[in-house]
Amino acid sequence: MRRRGALFPGLLLIALGLWFLADALGVQLPTLADLWPIFPLGFGLAALGGYFMQGRQESGLVFTGVSATLIGALFFAITLGPLDWGDLGRLWPLFVLIGGLAFLAQWLAQPGERGLLVPAFLGLLVGGVAIVFTLNLLGPAVGQLAAKLWPLILIVLGLGLLGSYFLRGRKAG
Repeated sequence: MRRRGALFPGLLLIALGLWFLADALGVQLPTLADLWPIFPLGFGLAALGGYFMQGRQESGLVFTGVSATLIGALFFAITLGPLDWGDLGRLWPLFVLIGGLAFLAQWLAQPGERGLLVPAFLGLLVGGVAIVFTLNLLGPAVGQLAAKLWPLILIVLGLGLLGSYFLRGRKAG
């Protein structure tokens, strides 16, 4: 147990030492305003590490770990990378996709819980469709058509529920 207790402080001291050494040598480093996504990213990675270190017993850590890690990575792409804050107006479906991926990862860690597949696939479906439209990947004509015909989705879902209701009634009777 002592070995595990020294891992994080040792890595932290090395990282701080490298940071201060680079600063002393005049290396241009990102500011704290650029590096704050390290907190959700680190929290997510710690949750995933906890899941594996605890013998894969706490599957809830997988959801937390995947979602926090991906959100931290997205925010790093904004603070350090090619994206900026204004891009979130088009990229908001990524948050829905992250939720779907986190549910899917939790289901992979706990395959007996089939109920996790519903929010996983809904998140992936809604986020995937939304990102296609917010990035205008299909062109304006398809977007306009979809804006008019989206109620068909509700009709199809309703028909599916009715079909399920009536089929279940026949099997029971």
